[in-house]
Amino acid sequence: MKSIVSAFALCLVSAIALANNPTYEWEKTRARFTLTPKEESLTELILKQHVQYEYVFIDEAFLMYSTTHRIIYVNSNEAIQKHNRIVISMNNALELVDLKARAINKDGKSVYFDKSNLKELKEEESGNAYRIFAIEGVEMGSEIEYYYTRKMYPGLFERAYMQSDVVIKNSSFMLSCPKHLKFDFKSYNGYESVKEQEKEDEEKNVYRVSMTNVSPMKEESYSNYDANRKRIEFKLAYNTARSQARLYTWDDAAKKFYNVLSENSKDDEKALEKFIKTLGDNPSDKTEVRIRKIESKIKTTIQVNTERGDENLSKIESILKYKIASREGVTKLFMTLFTKLKINCYPVVTCSRENAKFDAGFDSWGYLDDYILYFPDTKGFLAPYSFESRYPLVPSQFTSQKGLFIEPFVMGDLKSALGSVQDIPAADYQLNVDNMDINASFSDDFSTVIVDHTRSFSGYNAIYIAPYYNVMTEEQRTKLIDELTKGIAPDATIKTWKAKVDDGKDVLSFDITTTYHSTHFIEKAGPRFLFKVGQLIGPQSEMYRDDERVTDIENDYNRGYARVIKVKIPDGYSFKNLNDLNFDVAYLDKNEKPFLFHSSYSLNGNALEIKIDEYYKQIYAPLARYEDYRKVINAAADFNKVTLVLEKVK
Repeated sequence: MKSIVSAFALCLVSAIALANNPTYEWEKTRARFTLTPKEESLTELILKQHVQYEYVFIDEAFLMYSTTHRIIYVNSNEAIQKHNRIVISMNNALELVDLKARAINKDGKSVYFDKSNLKELKEEESGNAYRIFAIEGVEMGSEIEYYYTRKMYPGLFERAYMQSDVVIKNSSFMLSCPKHLKFDFKSYNGYESVKEQEKEDEEKNVYRVSMTNVSPMKEESYSNYDANRKRIEFKLAYNTARSQARLYTWDDAAKKFYNVLSENSKDDEKALEKFIKTLGDNPSDKTEVRIRKIESKIKTTIQVNTERGDENLSKIESILKYKIASREGVTKLFMTLFTKLKINCYPVVTCSRENAKFDAGFDSWGYLDDYILYFPDTKGFLAPYSFESRYPLVPSQFTSQKGLFIEPFVMGDLKSALGSVQDIPAADYQLNVDNMDINASFSDDFSTVIVDHTRSFSGYNAIYIAPYYNVMTEEQRTKLIDELTKGIAPDATIKTWKAKVDDGKDVLSFDITTTYHSTHFIEKAGPRFLFKVGQLIGPQSEMYRDDERVTDIENDYNRGYARVIKVKIPDGYSFKNLNDLNFDVAYLDKNEKPFLFHSSYSLNGNALEIKIDEYYKQIYAPLARYEDYRKVINAAADFNKVTLVLEKVK
């Protein structure tokens, strides 16, 4: 995506001014920060965090100089270990222009970083490059300070995170650019707004913002850390040397991405016609069946390389010949193929909500990270380069999110596209299940529980099993069944098992049936036996900690769990505490119950039947309802701990 955006973006920037290389400097000699007693007692504190972007033309080359400057107070061994090793990403960077680092101890003595100790690291597979160094002389109570400046290809759509997992005492941001260029900014999650500085520099536009005592953001369960951090999105919005028109709108993006995905050579067309004959596509089949068949063919024959930048990986003729494609290339293959087969489809470009919520009101192409395909006739989606995700599901982080829908149109000889930001809905909870049907009985001496267990995964719950199962060896399949079974009963002895993938449902599913023996669920306690019936459903998520929460609830995907447990009670015995099986915990929202855990039992002679219904029907819940949501999650964990007392009938 970055290469597409950059190639188009830079052609709209006029070079009408020259500049010298920007320079950044710290205070060569400075006093230590004066801290309050509360600050001194902290294990770590970011005293200063400054980021700046300087856009310049040098010898008619448009460049960006990116500087990061941090000062960190470290007051524990853990903090020292966390902060004394610095990693600088060189992705998209032309050169590390400047680097300085030092440690200032409690007595004010400074130990400076020796640049000869700077190490270079490059990952062979991804090609990602880094500069790595350690800061010497760090003691308890030291201030670690460093800054670095990179000369980079200009990023015209950028994102700056302004919040960390510790307090930031002084946070600041600056951007400068030639006078004829104007940037727009938007701050999120409570960070101050960026303002243009009037008359600060006659030759430049300068934008600044600062904020003190930025509270820490901690990792929280059912929450996306980066998306909730304070951040700044910014984009190049105007080039007044050319016109007053806004640059890089959603419509501009739609046209550009559509052109990239629809341009094919004559060799591409020939290769496609030949490939179509191998598909066995039947136009009379249901659209959903045709889509799944084509998807399976491509995903099991074409390898996607997400790292390499080889141009041939985006050319259909080369893709079909060598069976390897880029993300853009395989998306083009899918889209062109569906178009030729008259299956109505068009691309959507979005980003992971783990990183940021797509903001329709701020037209930054920084949100345009990933492709998915939309089928308006079936309302389904397809993820072209995610092997695990199969139609109609796409990776869950792209759902309950907005995206740029690119709808093609033809007007005479003109082929183009219109863009509109729309919702990518989350899949219904009934598509993503992990259901269990369990029959349990006891050996004659009560030392072992004999379990017949049928388990059905579907949708996202099957995503890392179903697409792979049919290509596994028998040894791999046996290992998989063993791991799934022992995830519930660690000492299980598996007697029989069978499994299958079912692609005839609305979503791909995986079904497994096992018979196993286990001593894990039964214990002797004097004349009684303790039956850990709750553990038959396997470990459950827990939210027992009482740390103050700061973010809304956000689920990865909607999901449901239907479980039936049937227990054969031995003759002459009964369970003492069956009411412990009854749970009724619901999150109420007006007349709806979007989250629920309900369990109940019935007794018919020596047959005990337990029914459990658990579901999560929506992605979000507000922070104000955190306790209500937590009760539902913990109800499942509490059921998992239920132990029935089995005793002789008197």
